[in-house]
Amino acid sequence: MNSRYETAFLKISVNASAIALCISLSLSMFVTGWPQKIFYIVSYLSFFTVLYAVFKKDISYRHERFHLVMFLSLVFLAVVRFVWAITLKHNGIAITPTSAGIINNYLVGSKRILLGAFVILCFSLYGYLISRKTILISQVMITIGLVVSLGFGLYEHYYTLNYRIKMTTDASSMASYMIAFIYCAYLGLSRLEYHRYSKHLDFVAFVLTFVLLYLCGTRITILALIILKVTFFFIEYKVDLIKNWRVMSLVLLAVIAILGATSSRWAQGINDIQKYDVQSSTSLGARVAIWESGIYLLHRHIGFTAPDDRTTLAREFIKTHHPQNYEGYNNVQYNMHNEFLEVTTLQGMWGAISLLLPYLILIYGWIRKYDIKSMALPFSVLFVTGLTDSVLLFNQTATLFVMSLALCCIRKSSD
Repeated sequence: MNSRYETAFLKISVNASAIALCISLSLSMFVTGWPQKIFYIVSYLSFFTVLYAVFKKDISYRHERFHLVMFLSLVFLAVVRFVWAITLKHNGIAITPTSAGIINNYLVGSKRILLGAFVILCFSLYGYLISRKTILISQVMITIGLVVSLGFGLYEHYYTLNYRIKMTTDASSMASYMIAFIYCAYLGLSRLEYHRYSKHLDFVAFVLTFVLLYLCGTRITILALIILKVTFFFIEYKVDLIKNWRVMSLVLLAVIAILGATSSRWAQGINDIQKYDVQSSTSLGARVAIWESGIYLLHRHIGFTAPDDRTTLAREFIKTHHPQNYEGYNNVQYNMHNEFLEVTTLQGMWGAISLLLPYLILIYGWIRKYDIKSMALPFSVLFVTGLTDSVLLFNQTATLFVMSLALCCIRKSSD
């Protein structure tokens, strides 16, 4: 059993770590460098905290089975990506700058997923020591971070040439995924603390998130936000839609309002689908060609494959079956625009298993009635956005995913 001083030190450590993670999340959209440094500090502290838990026998497979298995699945995910990246980086074969960027992203991302796994396990073990005051402070910090992020986003939108804002990333889609994960962290924390201004703060955080995603202009994250908020609302408040038709009406009106506010992007997507036979070289058309090439390549990629080799084969397929799809032909060099196709066509069977495993463990936790409600939030965003893009390919989005997941592992405090 821990001594009083050890417990006090643990409490200070995990409370400081939670606040530090929220500071990192808050800065991520308008500051570069410092958010990553803060994450590294927290991950190293969590690593030693986990070692302490092992030494003190605070980890019990019987009681922490779900969290331990989730931890191991994330370690496995990181190891597969790391081994793939290192193998290709040091095989002596010349690669293109695009391929080098992909390999480096996976390499850095794998390290951060591995470190994040220790933060997740640490918070799973000792998150109950995090006080309600810390939770409230964390919520406020994330909200303030969203406010400042919106200020930078509006400046970029109106005073630069970027119609779709990118913030600290290389692409608008990446920025939108990061914002969605930040909001997941906020929702995970909001389940743990209630005060008289909670609903007001929740509403402000939602509006800020929506406006930022609107400025990013990425359709799939708008859809992910709707699914995330509706799911959270009904899980958290246990509303019976059949009996409470008023709430159902309000939810439908909110969804219609969100879709209406982003109607131009949805209309563009519908137009692309309708004119696919005439003009396939569009954003959605490119994805269709890329997905078909990825499916075609699946049986050829049981083991590790270099990005350049995949690009060559995929372009041959697109040139043969979609000769007019120049968008698909050009963009297939970056990624498969689908998480499963991306990892399977590069990392083969091991990549596919490593990606599926955390989802399967989450389903196992739901079946065995573990409290997975908060953890399901970042996974739901990852799944929805992963349908049309490769999210964990980018080291920045991978970092925010594990940080968000860690904060969603915190359990209610006893104070």
